[in-house]
Amino acid sequence: MPSFASCFPSRSTSDPLDSFDPLVSSSATVKGCVFCGASREKGFGIVHADDELIAFHDRTPRATVHLLIIPRRHVVSSVRELRNEHLTLLNSMRSLALTLVSSPSKMGFHVPPFSSVPHLHLHVFSGKHTFIGRFKYPISRREKGEKGLGWFVTLDQVEKIIQNGGTVNLGRG
Repeated sequence: MPSFASCFPSRSTSDPLDSFDPLVSSSATVKGCVFCGASREKGFGIVHADDELIAFHDRTPRATVHLLIIPRRHVVSSVRELRNEHLTLLNSMRSLALTLVSSPSKMGFHVPPFSSVPHLHLHVFSGKHTFIGRFKYPISRREKGEKGLGWFVTLDQVEKIIQNGGTVNLGRG
């Protein structure tokens, strides 16, 4: 079983991932990442898997339905690294979420350092949130639905920030 620290990326200068393009590679994984290679055999409650995405139940659900959708390949470690070239991936993640959960109440990402696993993962919720879930996944909005100060950002907010040439951070979008 990997240690807790193994889910954080290594700063090694000899990292084999430094020289490849994860948008092209079909086997992009990061050694020690708990989401890379997610499978039922590894204890994941997988509800969908295809060549691009994997969806599974969160191990500590914070709502009646709490799914995580991840890219099969380790494309980026967090929402902060997303750029225009990732909009197609985000659209695929949204489409899958809407296929799996007919009317999600919330879809979004934690902003580092408040994300627990450095592998891009979309939280999809439906139904009532737990007490802790209400505080762990707050949506902070400004006018016109723009991101406010906060550690959780909705999929819509991420897309808008990226389309406007920005990057996601803890501050306002």
